[in-house]
Amino acid sequence: MAPFKSGLFHLARNRPDVEFVPVLIENLNRILPKGEFLPVPVLGSVIFGTPMRLEANEAKAAFLERARAAIQALQHS
Repeated sequence: MAPFKSGLFHLARNRPDVEFVPVLIENLNRILPKGEFLPVPVLGSVIFGTPMRLEANEAKAAFLERARAAIQALQHS
């Protein structure tokens, strides 16, 4: 998984009242293959993680890595 872009951090900083929920969609590459417009009828699943917020004085790099790690943890569950 590639590193996250900074937009997630800026959104979290500007909206401290919002919780961000890590989401993993399994089998997405088979459900909607590259270049296709309509989904293929294949089973998939959606896994939701624990909601998270930007911590007080948390650095951008630390927040983005924590968000990335939250989604990676869903892949192993």
